[in-house]
Amino acid sequence: MPVHTPLPANDTRGLPSCAKAASAAVPRYVESDVIAPNRVIGAGTLSTLKASFWQIDERETVQIGDPDFISFALNLRGGRVWRNNEPTACEVGDIAFQPFEGARWRFEREASFVQLYIPFALATSVCQCLYERDLEHDQLRTPCATGYPLLVRAATSIQGQLASMAPTALLLDSWALLLSEILVSRLSSHAERYERSSFGSIPDRSLARVIEFVESHLGSDLDLASLASVAAMSPYHFARRFKARLGVSPHAYVLERRIRRAQLTLAGNDNALHQIAATCGFSSNRISPRLPASDEHYTRCLSSGMPRVAKPITTPVELGPLFQCCGSEV
Repeated sequence: MPVHTPLPANDTRGLPSCAKAASAAVPRYVESDVIAPNRVIGAGTLSTLKASFWQIDERETVQIGDPDFISFALNLRGGRVWRNNEPTACEVGDIAFQPFEGARWRFEREASFVQLYIPFALATSVCQCLYERDLEHDQLRTPCATGYPLLVRAATSIQGQLASMAPTALLLDSWALLLSEILVSRLSSHAERYERSSFGSIPDRSLARVIEFVESHLGSDLDLASLASVAAMSPYHFARRFKARLGVSPHAYVLERRIRRAQLTLAGNDNALHQIAATCGFSSNRISPRLPASDEHYTRCLSSGMPRVAKPITTPVELGPLFQCCGSEV
């Protein structure tokens, strides 16, 4: 039986703009009479992005289609994979899309891959924001094998994060929006249309309200929905306007403020790191890699004027590799 990884118990909020897309449904792509995933993320949980990890030792299998989800797999290791009777094989490191109607897959040898699922309704919403047009299933290309660098790097970074942590609502929302934008802007028939060049700017008063809200809720699980609501904007437009105004994504800003508060708290507090981490909104002792080896060492660093962190925090710890390689932040 596959291991199901739900969201943390205190992390059940999703984006209001994604309410129609988020669901607890398990994509039908997971169903098979021959194979089963080793781990499923987001199944049975109200979320947008869902994922599954697979280890295949069969030579052939049939997977059921699901028009409610866009599904693609990153071939992590093993051999080549073929879809139906198509001559082009998906090599290790490439991405293969699962057709909405399902497909038969053939494997050269034992293979390992991660499959990501994005609600089609979310991609449609992003398409409306970018091109002011709806997205139909036949308007999205689903190739058997693609080495498109931006999508491969994004999928690789996401699978690495999913394999090592329990994702928060903000992370899943950001990843789902990022992947949706890549798919719509690169693989849809609307891609030849010019994308909107500007999303406007956040007014000073709205930006001030957002910053004040962040400072007063650092101990809470802040997500894009909360911040966008304070600014009276949609999450999609808010993320871009915030980045254009401050130079960092909302998630990067929140994380930097949490780390700074942890630094100040450590300077005059004898509590253990895990207690301070919880107070500052971290789900675990994730601040320790950015801080010196001990509380006492950190206190000495503060008093001596030594740098408090190894380098300035300009990208979120979890999303940094993804957005650095993609050249974009949500």
